[in-house]
Amino acid sequence: MLADDLTNVLEELYRAGAHRVPAEDIDWPQELHAAVFRALNMQYMIRLTDDAGRVEFSLTQAGYAAIDAEVPWSQILRTRLRDFLPFTKSRRYLQMQSGPVVSRPRAVF
Repeated sequence: MLADDLTNVLEELYRAGAHRVPAEDIDWPQELHAAVFRALNMQYMIRLTDDAGRVEFSLTQAGYAAIDAEVPWSQILRTRLRDFLPFTKSRRYLQMQSGPVVSRPRAVF
């Protein structure tokens, strides 16, 4: 069973929309901040930051299960599509991958 504070954090995120909820839209009191970090560490929810620096939170499937809520079909479909369809990587990922290629000589034994 989950602690009351952790349950309150997850239920508040669920009531706020559960997926990509802006941090400004969630009113977590100061005493629940430790429970927010615990939920993040236990992977009940994830924290996303976009290019503009805005922070958003989303429940994971484990988070839905922890509060006995039904996982919406949209999240199930997103997960399945991500497994089967090759999506292009973000610009940032491509920039990291396109750095200079340095080949090292292999040691011959």
